[in-house]
Amino acid sequence: MRPYEYGDELADEEYVLALYRVAARTRIRTGRSAGPAAGSGPLERYADGGAMRAVLRRLGARSLPTLVRYEPDVDDTTRIKGSAVAALVREIEQVDLARLPEGERALLRVLLDWGRRASAESGALRISIDGPV
Repeated sequence: MRPYEYGDELADEEYVLALYRVAARTRIRTGRSAGPAAGSGPLERYADGGAMRAVLRRLGARSLPTLVRYEPDVDDTTRIKGSAVAALVREIEQVDLARLPEGERALLRVLLDWGRRASAESGALRISIDGPV
């Protein structure tokens, strides 16, 4: 995996993984004025070097059904949020990462870290998976 900047060249087998912040809508009535909103937009982006295709071939829908469902070649919906993030975290936690090649292990570690962060931020973070542009 390598850092990705918008417009970088991608190989045919590569995906772009991104963690991004969305504008959070809060409806809490505390009587206090709201602080400044966190800026929306991408926080981290990586080109996966083909690791997504490799790990999905290796582990498949039995081990990673959520990731298979959001893989861009199958479905144009590439934004993972809410309960899907929680499901993805549970699935990755069940995988024996030590048995995977380094690229696939790195991919799942990034997705696991992002999933945990997204779950802790109550809907303010999303995970995006996009194919070559």
